[in-house]
Amino acid sequence: MEAFNNVVNSILLNLGGQVLVTIVMFILGICFGAGFKKSLRGSIYAGIGLAGLMIITNAATAALTPAVTALSKILGMSQTVVDLGWGNAGLAFSWPGAAFTIIAVLAVNVLLIMLRIVKTMWTDMWSYWHGQVIGCFVWVMTGNLFYGIIGATLFLTANSFIADATAKKYQEFNGMPGIAVPCTVTLLGIFARPFNTIFEAIPGINKIDMSPEKIKETTGVFGELGVMGFVIGFVIGFVVFLGGQGTIPAALNLAVQVGVLMVFLPKCVSVLCEGVIPITNSVIEFVHEKFGNRREIYVAVDCAALLGNPSVMASAVLLYPLLIVLAVLLPGNGMLPIASLAIVPYWEGAIAPYFKANVFRMVLFTLIWAVPVLYFATYQSDVHSAAMITMGLSEPGVVSGAMDVGGDPLGAVIVQAFKAIFVK
Repeated sequence: MEAFNNVVNSILLNLGGQVLVTIVMFILGICFGAGFKKSLRGSIYAGIGLAGLMIITNAATAALTPAVTALSKILGMSQTVVDLGWGNAGLAFSWPGAAFTIIAVLAVNVLLIMLRIVKTMWTDMWSYWHGQVIGCFVWVMTGNLFYGIIGATLFLTANSFIADATAKKYQEFNGMPGIAVPCTVTLLGIFARPFNTIFEAIPGINKIDMSPEKIKETTGVFGELGVMGFVIGFVIGFVVFLGGQGTIPAALNLAVQVGVLMVFLPKCVSVLCEGVIPITNSVIEFVHEKFGNRREIYVAVDCAALLGNPSVMASAVLLYPLLIVLAVLLPGNGMLPIASLAIVPYWEGAIAPYFKANVFRMVLFTLIWAVPVLYFATYQSDVHSAAMITMGLSEPGVVSGAMDVGGDPLGAVIVQAFKAIFVK
């Protein structure tokens, strides 16, 4: 079984998310009667769209990170936990329970669908990695591989329920019928709904409308996506320049990078939709033919599918420097989020439908959400560091953490529950 586990891990690690999506979507199309031509075209376009999203998001994060790092120096920030961001994804493909977790999650998912308890098919194999890291944490902490597999399976199964709860909202807002998003970020969607109700009840806040449409209406050309991105990027770069950590050419280059992000990200999402929608429609038609309209099935897709609305990146770019300031102001927080900023656009994609693309409310909610996330990431830095060192991905003595998995509230609850029960 160890050899099987190594083969599965190698395949997942070497293929990457966009190739896995292409393969899985093609298999789904063939299995659910979409036909070879539609399955081939749809799967390739889905992979291309996802690859484009990742390229643009990563490029923007890479461009913004030096500016944000410089801003942290200007403000004199110093924390003790090294932010690894998605560097902890290496744990998902190296811990010994990875292949067994995939089998367990698929088996549980099929059973729950057959029993009509959940509607989301866990077809997004790449997004298993979040649960795999949680499983690795539990294994390292307890020393028991079985507990690690159980922890990972619990986490991923819980996310299928969250995907069910948020599916309709994401389908309508993003124009992607039949999809669901079982990634960790959709937990924010569960909390965004009641927070929007609270914001609606607060005088003053309930009058602020910063939707992309309203911004464009009131600011004219400065509300255009590309222009707005250019201005935001230049302002961040110019502040860094005023602090003696940058140059005007660097600020202008950052402005162009952010403008590219704002203009082309929605276009990549449209390519992704062009591939995913025909195949998900085939799945829906197949289910209705076999089981009637009483049975509803959602096809799991990566959280990158939520990035298309203009409000997503507008709020994300505004949040990059604000999260740095928040991190240093929080007493007891040990991590300065730099690498973890890559998760912010996905957070915003998860909450945009619930705040009706109101950038002001999205930024306000995310700053509130980041408070417990930073504390969880700091508190779990011990198990995070131990896991990285155990798997040979970090040097002994390095204290590491991340906002994504280490700071995820659901993951933290599961890890700490296993600690309380099984670690004496």
